[in-house]
Amino acid sequence: MKIIGKLILILLIAVIVIPIGYMAWRAGQPMDLPQFKGLTFYQYMSWRKESLHQMAVTYHAVNPHAQMGGGLDMCYNVDLVANLVTWMPMSGFYTLAGAFPGLVKYVTPDGRPFIPKNVILASFLQTWWLTFEKITWYEAVLDPQTEFVEYCRLQPNIPTPAQLQTLLANQQSP
Repeated sequence: MKIIGKLILILLIAVIVIPIGYMAWRAGQPMDLPQFKGLTFYQYMSWRKESLHQMAVTYHAVNPHAQMGGGLDMCYNVDLVANLVTWMPMSGFYTLAGAFPGLVKYVTPDGRPFIPKNVILASFLQTWWLTFEKITWYEAVLDPQTEFVEYCRLQPNIPTPAQLQTLLANQQSP
């Protein structure tokens, strides 16, 4: 019985720790989709954070009496939570549906184009990451049209890594 318990524990650790570790590592590597211009996911989110913050600051300057529920970084905070709590697990489920077609029935029709084809165990994590990138890009393109809050409608004008470095350096200097 102790061996079964240990095997279950090892399996749980493998199923939870390995994907989280892989995704955290992969987020520090240049993204595969050319639309991201070689940015890592961490860099992409830094660009979004800075850009959304600047949009909120500009909006507040023009509309000083407007209610800014959640503060100047509300858009980014919602974006970050959506990525980690919604898009990352959802892209994992879509990848599972690519490996096990019986799961497709649990994916909404809008999500089915994101289901990768012929997923195998050896490439599961890599495919999951690419599916996540595709959903991230899809959401970035939709933001300008679908965001309810005006100062959250960020255009997907993704900078190169060098442009991002310059942008961030300029924002930090007085």
